[in-house]
Amino acid sequence: MGLRVGVVTGNHEPGIGGAWTFSATLTKALKTAQCPHAFLILDRVAIGMSHRKNDGLEAIARSERIDLMWLMEPWSEPLSVPYIATVWDLEHRKQPYFPEVSTTGWTWSARENVYNALLPRASMIVTGTQAGKEEVIRYYHVNSANVMVIPFPAPAGTLLVQSLDAAGIKEKYRLNGDFLLYPAQFWPHKNHVNLLRALRLLRNQTDLDLSLVLTGSDQGNLDYVMKHIVELGLGDRVFVPGFVPREDLNALYRASAALVFPGYFGPDNFPPLEAFALSCPVIAANIPGAEEQLGQGALLFNPSDPSDIAAKIQHVCRNSGLRAQMISKGNEIAKLRTSQAYIAGLCSFLDRFEAIRRCWGAAYQHL
Repeated sequence: MGLRVGVVTGNHEPGIGGAWTFSATLTKALKTAQCPHAFLILDRVAIGMSHRKNDGLEAIARSERIDLMWLMEPWSEPLSVPYIATVWDLEHRKQPYFPEVSTTGWTWSARENVYNALLPRASMIVTGTQAGKEEVIRYYHVNSANVMVIPFPAPAGTLLVQSLDAAGIKEKYRLNGDFLLYPAQFWPHKNHVNLLRALRLLRNQTDLDLSLVLTGSDQGNLDYVMKHIVELGLGDRVFVPGFVPREDLNALYRASAALVFPGYFGPDNFPPLEAFALSCPVIAANIPGAEEQLGQGALLFNPSDPSDIAAKIQHVCRNSGLRAQMISKGNEIAKLRTSQAYIAGLCSFLDRFEAIRRCWGAAYQHL
């Protein structure tokens, strides 16, 4: 008969960040999934649940006769009903010196409290790479059989609709010539500063004439980045339009010379997958798990070395054959990393868990 699965999505603004991309990519596909299990989408905003709190989920699980909850977000309180936890990264453990995982926003202690409570009780933990699985086991000592690797899906369909062609998007944002794209909110770990230093090296040491477009919302580090743009003499080469609509971002991907993704956090990131799907070559930080996630679709660099970043940008932008090969490899990865493939991986667990879940009835629920 199949399980009744409650799918708890995020409460993020449309188009902002990987959380929104992940939820939007998968919730649409769940509605037409070829799977014997029934999915009930529970949007946090629609049902009034607070961020990081599972207010009311127990009551919903009872009234809707939910057998299993899938928590799409990497932050939630544990439930008495069986649940799947999704983990994107554990960077507060790996790089606790970054303020955004230590002292501001969701602090180090708050993250630890959530993960220590959530992960050991999960029926299954889902992460996108083997590197991510090893981190979950190392830091939280869970049973390795309870951690499942399903590669994160690349966006498709309406998520890839663009607003304008290359000429139109350049005119709209007043861009001249070739440009690099980095869509990222302005957090310290996004590593804008070393990318700016790489751009200065390209400008001073080569005749490669490139601009840089930095899209994204300010999370406290924008003024610091802007100061560096001025100090490095890049005011005429760096464009900071802030948050741009999803359709415009897609057009910027397609029109750009390459996506440069220097962020320190991982191992799973969404912009490279978006770039793959939009035929944009990817130059990315060589962080643990990056090669596993991006394969031959990306050229990797040391994110702490501006000269290496600059060298890899120059290599891609001067070699049309390499650029075409990277686009082709990226397209292949995007075609394999579909939302349907992700759901099929999840359903393989649900199929196995159904035989276990049938062993107890409502009398044991929420005790």
